Amino acid sequence: MAIPYDCHTHTTFSDGRNSVEENVRQAEAMGLELVVISDHYWPGDDDLSVRVRRIVDADAESPIHVVPGVEVTAQDTFGTVSLTENEAGLVRFVLADMGGSTKGVAVDPPADLDRYLANVFRATLSLVENPVVDALAHPFNLGRFPASVTPAQLPRSGLREIGAALFEADKAFEIMNQMSWWFPDMLEAQFTLEYAELLALMAAENVKFVLGSDAHSCGAVGAQGWCRRVMDLAGVEKSQVVDLPRKFADGLPHAR
Repeated sequence: MAIPYDCHTHTTFSDGRNSVEENVRQAEAMGLELVVISDHYWPGDDDLSVRVRRIVDADAESPIHVVPGVEVTAQDTFGTVSLTENEAGLVRFVLADMGGSTKGVAVDPPADLDRYLANVFRATLSLVENPVVDALAHPFNLGRFPASVTPAQLPRSGLREIGAALFEADKAFEIMNQMSWWFPDMLEAQFTLEYAELLALMAAENVKFVLGSDAHSCGAVGAQGWCRRVMDLAGVEKSQVVDLPRKFADGLPHAR
């Protein structure tokens, strides 16, 4: 069940090792129809339009679709991100995550587990409700934060609320190929089973998915072996995955 795109790749514009052109060349080699260049955009970064022009030029030179995107991080539990609506208009796909700078989750988390989980779900819901966001990047990537929480520890009622919000807002949930990296203290097989259960719950809420490698070097562009494995375990069908090549071919401003 190959999905012919990669919605999540990084280049030397942020913390990737390779250039835009090298990522695109690897996407072509992998037989993809579309690749999103989704470098991080942090507070204080240089003019986003410079990146976008480079990506647009790469698209003009490539036989596949090269989409200007960006990955932003929630700065707090209210879903504040370093991207204005005007800046979001420069790109066509916005991924949003929780990362090392998210206050109340990765920075200064509450000691009480219930309060911590309330922060996680509040931040996630806020990202879903943010009008500039198209998809959640590697959702619930909590295994490397100070208060490590496994997928099985996440309250199912909260997950269903997130799923319903994603469906209502027509936002996507990323299945990210390197997700196990975020959970170094779990056996990979156990993590995959737990995350498959989480995906199955999202699928039951009619959530749509996108696939990304989170490539930080060109060699990982287009990798989706784990994505397909966990989708099989979760019973996620190809029809539940957003067809990004068709969406962008239809000329939609964003891929929601």
